[in-house]
Amino acid sequence: MTISSTNNVSNPALDPLRWQEESIVTTEVNGQMGQQDFFALLTSQLSMQDPLNPTSNEDMIAQMTQFQMAEGISDLGDKFDQLTASMTSNQALEASSLVGRNVLVNSSLTYSDGTGLRGQVPISQPTLGVGMSITDANGQLVRFVQMGDQSAGMMDFEWDGTDMDGNPLPPGQYEVRINGMVNGESTDLPTLTYANVSSVTLGQNGTGLELNLQGLGAITLPDVLAVGE
Repeated sequence: MTISSTNNVSNPALDPLRWQEESIVTTEVNGQMGQQDFFALLTSQLSMQDPLNPTSNEDMIAQMTQFQMAEGISDLGDKFDQLTASMTSNQALEASSLVGRNVLVNSSLTYSDGTGLRGQVPISQPTLGVGMSITDANGQLVRFVQMGDQSAGMMDFEWDGTDMDGNPLPPGQYEVRINGMVNGESTDLPTLTYANVSSVTLGQNGTGLELNLQGLGAITLPDVLAVGE
């Protein structure tokens, strides 16, 4: 007769006496303590404290205050994240509305599509003999325009895209230089030019938003000084 080493005999009368394996239930912990967890710990602390040396009311209030402050800071961080996401979305919407329009930037280098260019010059004090020089990508002077004496304020300028003989020039990059006499000295004035927004680039995770200017490259939204047609 062969005796099996494994006891598979079931006896209803003996089953209650056998060792019962209990299933272990695991609870996923996210590493954060919520308000319910805090009050559970506080209750346990009160139930197990030394009756001869109980926790003072001041200590309990301090613990509750610290927890509320930590929870408030965490909520504030979440709200800041939501605000940042909302601002990024608004910036993307605002930037996309500029596609096809002209924006004013602080640059003397600009692009002409063959029809010329325009811009502005902030003049801080009266300037005599103001003149505009336009050079092409090779640095060659293609047009000079005399503008006369100018008072303090914002001066508009425009070029029709032709050379000194009235011949139209090809599309490309051109540089504008505005010069005049200030207090008896020849001075180059700050030049602002308009450029056309051809597209918008959104960086990863909504950051690094850039406006791509026709024939010039990319700028950031804060670089835009004004929006034209």
